[in-house]
Amino acid sequence: MNRRTAIRNAVVIAAGASLLPSCFREDKPAIALRNISLSGKEEEMLAQLAEIIIPTTDFIGAKDLHAYEFILTMVDDCYSPEQQDKFVAGLKKFNEVSKEKTGDSFANATPQQKKDFLAIVESKKDIPEEVVDFYSIAKRHTIQAFTGSQQFMEGIGKYKIIPGINFRGCVAIAAA
Repeated sequence: MNRRTAIRNAVVIAAGASLLPSCFREDKPAIALRNISLSGKEEEMLAQLAEIIIPTTDFIGAKDLHAYEFILTMVDDCYSPEQQDKFVAGLKKFNEVSKEKTGDSFANATPQQKKDFLAIVESKKDIPEEVVDFYSIAKRHTIQAFTGSQQFMEGIGKYKIIPGINFRGCVAIAAA
């Protein structure tokens, strides 16, 4: 056997072995959590929910800020195990109720169907309590992630970390 052929075969086998696992990729979430476990589809559904709550316009939206990662981190780190279980159960039930009301899962629904479904959820008529609880947590943390972002603070809130030019420490006072 030729040495070049042996090296080429070894490189091809090594490349194939490294690429093979990607062919059988599981539906894993993008963010690793310690206390709750979600599939990649559930995480994507949460990202789409955040995008419907605060859509991208001429300014960035919740999906651009990865608000869903903030939601998951807050629930994972700050909520009790019982609340985390309710959140995950509500997320799964949210998708089921979406199938009942719109005829399709939330991730596959059209933007108008998603808006209509969220209007139904906000009205709280014929909606299970765990779905309403899940939605209120997701909405609250989506807004918190958006309004706490650097882009929002500097673009809309006109926040300046240092007063800069506007600060004048020594100003003469006119007599009254």
